[in-house]
Order: sequence, then C-alpha cells, then structure tokens
Amino acid sequence: MLPYTGSVQRWATSDPATDEVLRIWYVAVTRALRLAAIALLEEGIDALAHLLAARRVPVRIV
Repeated sequence: MLPYTGSVQRWATSDPATDEVLRIWYVAVTRALRLAAIALLEEGIDALAHLLAARRVPVRIV
C-alpha cells in the first residue's frame, strides 16, 4: 500500500539502503512470484504505471 501523496515519487527516487519504508516495499514487491497488488491514491496511478512500464513491468489497473 502506498498510502500518501508522494509515495510513487519516493519509490522512484529514494534509496532502499537508507529508507526503511522503501526497503520494506522493495522486499514485498520483489518476493512476488506471479502477482503484486499495489493499492494507492488515485492521483498516483498514472505515475506508478509509467514508472513500472519504463522498467518493463506489466501493469494492469483495476
């Protein structure tokens, strides 16, 4: 869950080595074998979809 405005920007630019919350998000997402569901505020959807698509991660928004 990315619970606040700015979560996607934090995910895109912060360093998991120094940001404990980001490290937890990273571990959760990278352990997924088939599917990772991410809940976030509506205003962050496009930014996250763009970030993931740029890294060739398939995205499905429901």
